[in-house]
Amino acid sequence: MSLTNFPAGILATPNIGGSSFAGWFNRNVWFVDGTLGSDGNNGGHDTPFKTIQKAINVSKSQDTIYIRTLAPDTDASDPGQYVENLSIPFAKHGLQLIGVSASGTKMPYGGPKIKNASAGALLTVLASNVHLENLQFNCTRNSGTYGILLDGIAGYATKAGSVGFTIVNCMIKNASATYGGINVVGGYGGVISNCTFQICEKAVWLSSNTLPSNGHTVEYCNFKSNNGVAVAEHLTIVAGAHTDISVTDCTFDIATSFLSCGANNQGIVARCQFNDLVAILANSTGKVKMPVGTMTCVGCDGGVGLNVIQSQA
Repeated sequence: MSLTNFPAGILATPNIGGSSFAGWFNRNVWFVDGTLGSDGNNGGHDTPFKTIQKAINVSKSQDTIYIRTLAPDTDASDPGQYVENLSIPFAKHGLQLIGVSASGTKMPYGGPKIKNASAGALLTVLASNVHLENLQFNCTRNSGTYGILLDGIAGYATKAGSVGFTIVNCMIKNASATYGGINVVGGYGGVISNCTFQICEKAVWLSSNTLPSNGHTVEYCNFKSNNGVAVAEHLTIVAGAHTDISVTDCTFDIATSFLSCGANNQGIVARCQFNDLVAILANSTGKVKMPVGTMTCVGCDGGVGLNVIQSQA
């Protein structure tokens, strides 16, 4: 297999500032190519695995997995799809999954696309500090449920997927209102940044009313409509002890509800744009639902060019 199947600059050992730090990091780098790879290979640069789950299974804590975009199928505008239900076990702390387009660029629509092989979550994360970058998740295919499930449990001794995660430059598509595109169960210190959500009836969901969360951030994300038709709700924070939640610099397209925050939560929504034909209110009944004493809305604009006003209703 030619080296050109993975863009130049992707190395089997970490390289920072022109110097190799392989001995210092003592971490492995694995490669996946769904077209030319084989799960009988050793996962090297020239001998990649065929499936993502195989690379996850052989990886260790803090390893990196590069995943190559597949050639288009019948639709020449859309990459081919890895058909897998993926799971990152608790022991794989700090694992990185990074998509690589054919040109080496990092754009949400150009990254590797993954869809469900069967019912269940498309990706279940049980390990802490997992990093996902430049990947596409086509949810609810083949009776799939969750898109990305960042699972947690009290004490985080066996499930810590909601702790310290980073999801960057990814696209989440076709998520259901029942399960959500990114479902976060408790946890702390997670970041969802520069992601695009398309045709998601519920895009991001802090879903636990029993397991507290703290310090999660959603920033620079685009929440799209269903091709011009309102989706159900872009972002949901259920009633519970969710604190220091930040939603900043995001755009929210047409929806029945842009954002909903339940009781006993605390945080801020800042510098966001909400697309609607009427003025947007942030209160207990508005399309930016924030009961008194929960989150604060600052510097946001509605669809008619007016500031979003937070009332005390």
